Amino acid sequence: RAGGTAARALAARLPGALQQQAADLAAGRGWALFSCRFEDGSEDLIALKLSGGPHDAHCGDILQAIWPVLREDSLRELAGETQAAVTSALLWTISKKTDSAVLVLDGEGALLHCNESGRDMLDGGALLSDTGGRLSCASPGETAGFYAAVAECARSRRGGSGGSGRPRELILFLEDRHSGMRLPVSLTRYRCAGADMPLVVAILPRQPDRTRIEMLAQKMGLSPSEARVAALIQLGLTNREAAHIAGLKEQTFNTYAKRVLAKLQSAGRAEMAQRLTWQASLGRAS
Repeated sequence: RAGGTAARALAARLPGALQQQAADLAAGRGWALFSCRFEDGSEDLIALKLSGGPHDAHCGDILQAIWPVLREDSLRELAGETQAAVTSALLWTISKKTDSAVLVLDGEGALLHCNESGRDMLDGGALLSDTGGRLSCASPGETAGFYAAVAECARSRRGGSGGSGRPRELILFLEDRHSGMRLPVSLTRYRCAGADMPLVVAILPRQPDRTRIEMLAQKMGLSPSEARVAALIQLGLTNREAAHIAGLKEQTFNTYAKRVLAKLQSAGRAEMAQRLTWQASLGRAS
């Protein structure tokens, strides 16, 4: 009904730049206004801008025929907008906030994209380095093994003998050029709907900074000396290696280590290291 509450409500939804059209809509000038009620009590308010053509007089009949399809399309579009926002939030988190390096590769191992942690890791060159999209490891043999694993992952289709249908995940260990430690890399096949070729997503957990670990350990109730010991244990060093770095006798370091485990209520070194790593990796900005 021209001039009614529904007409004014629809007119209020038009952008400010369309003030004249909004006024015409509220008054019903040049518009046909309809209400479509459903058995569940919901109601659609529909406004059609008339073009002055021969079909204007029949717009009600035409609308009755096509509105069910248009309505489904509109609802699907709204749901798509929500999904797009969710996807955007996840992608932003992966790109900006996670401490894990995430690399997207094609089936031949060429680098297509990476998040900020991945770029930091590649720039450092400890595990993998990037030369024009070509990745290399600490040694030619490891590089060849890495590309072979990527190719195998891209070819795989199922997650195991059970045929679960989940993408297969491969785990390989790469040597850190600086520390000599071998760190895990996860490779997972990803097939996007409509894409011809599968992609491979590589995830490399990045070792948190020692200073950050020490700061976190102090917040968890450790003294500065105990926090330093906890950070060295977290790096996976033996007590002898860690004691040498800390400038302590091995027996003294062992005493500190027992005290750290007791204060953090951890059953062992691995549990304590896992807790500290998880806490330190909650967010790049934290």
